[in-house]
Amino acid sequence: MTEGKENKEDEIEVFPFIEGETIDLVAGNSKWVPLVCKWQNDPKVRRYARNMWPVTIEDIKKWFEPSPDRHTKEFVVFTIYHKRDKRPIGSVGFGHINWVSRNANIFATIGEPEYWGKGIAIEANKLLIKYGFTELNFHKIYAGVFTPNKRSLRAAEKLGFEKEAILKEEMYVDGVYHDIHKFALFKRDWIKSNQTES
Repeated sequence: MTEGKENKEDEIEVFPFIEGETIDLVAGNSKWVPLVCKWQNDPKVRRYARNMWPVTIEDIKKWFEPSPDRHTKEFVVFTIYHKRDKRPIGSVGFGHINWVSRNANIFATIGEPEYWGKGIAIEANKLLIKYGFTELNFHKIYAGVFTPNKRSLRAAEKLGFEKEAILKEEMYVDGVYHDIHKFALFKRDWIKSNQTES
């Protein structure tokens, strides 16, 4: 079998749920479990994602099991799929969704460090925020970023989030207590800023 044919068979067909310029947001695929496991355990990646416990392949396989009621889920997660390179490079999503108060925590991880600093997290978050406000009808999207994570602090501001609070010495990382910066973006402000841009 030729190498080209082998690569063709290894390729996974993806179906974009949300289309972007550089990346698409796609539903996760159980064939990517080893890759997600690598991201969750990579010391460089997990430092900012705050994964403090090792994660096994068996743990991640459970994420792909169907939930009993899809309409009350607390998490909505997408794989960030790089269009040109045809590969999954991270994940982005909403967690701790409160369907009554219409708010959720936003998170993103670029699992492949060679894609850091290229604006991909910004693009992925913009696509997700639009989805959160226009399709899920969220009222407020919030985020928490701890002090050493300079990229995420800058990204929150670029995305239009306003700082709501600073929790002093809230997170313990590598032997030091750090502050957590709490950010929020309201639907009305997002609509206003998007009308200004258009």
